[in-house]
Amino acid sequence: MDSQYVVFTPKAFNAIVTETLDKHPVETGGIFLGYITNTGVWVVVETIPPGIDTINRSAYFEYDTNFVNYMANVVASQYQKRVSVLGLWHRHPSSFDQFSHTDDETNRKFAMGTPRGAISGLVNCDPQLRLTMYHVDKYVNYTPIDWVVDDGSIIPEEYLRLRYETADDLPTPDLVVCQQTANLGDWSFGGLGDWSFGGLGLND
Repeated sequence: MDSQYVVFTPKAFNAIVTETLDKHPVETGGIFLGYITNTGVWVVVETIPPGIDTINRSAYFEYDTNFVNYMANVVASQYQKRVSVLGLWHRHPSSFDQFSHTDDETNRKFAMGTPRGAISGLVNCDPQLRLTMYHVDKYVNYTPIDWVVDDGSIIPEEYLRLRYETADDLPTPDLVVCQQTANLGDWSFGGLGDWSFGGLGLND
């Protein structure tokens, strides 16, 4: 396997599959949260669902942006280490496993968010579910990238450690709020900002 690859936690991988099944046969998707290691490994610890107020059609899909931003902040704040938006995935109809022009624009926005670009996944059901992962740079150059699901031996434990795991970790809320304010929001995920999730589809 190449030194640059994607590793999913079982939870993050399972979320892709269950969301696809829930919306079958129309399009859907999700957002990847996690880390990029110094060796170029993309560690996906969470897959955020697309939301409630979504548009799901056979060849077009839009996220519920407010929901995704809210959930991303909630989930990110639960980890000790600061997680980042790594990219996204969405389903395409039948065996169409190429990105559309609308996809290109969305992937470009994600890739411009970090110096290392982003990862973007396509799910096809032809008929078995199939996931293809790509690395995308800010110039919208796509490179296929291998992926695996962690069996417990790949992702360092520190990447999965939650902020509060035992009764001994229980905080004093007033102190936490003061600390966050003093640190200008060290634990704030910061939202997804200008990364718009509208219009992942083929109708362009």
